[in-house]
Amino acid sequence: MASLTLSRVNQYYDGSHILRDVSLKAEPGMVTVLLGRNGVGKTTLLKSLMGLVPIRTGEIVFNGVRIENATPYDRARTGIGYVPKGREIFARTRRRLLRAGARRNH
Repeated sequence: MASLTLSRVNQYYDGSHILRDVSLKAEPGMVTVLLGRNGVGKTTLLKSLMGLVPIRTGEIVFNGVRIENATPYDRARTGIGYVPKGREIFARTRRRLLRAGARRNH
């Protein structure tokens, strides 16, 4: 089972400080939920986890390995995935893709 830990992650868009010292832990066998109103950085955090936007400082550790400098491709190879909901990009296949990913990790 996979574990994910973020420690004091900071991310900026231009001069705007978007993620401020974000720390969280997603433990195997537990459900971890990211909640918040619009504009607080939920999507930015997910994109940072995938390596789609760089973090300025902090650590991202997946299964005991630091990945904050890994490419999005390398992160995807570890089993980390991001399926955006906005605009229903995968409207018909999202559930099927998520099930396929879940089967791969078991």
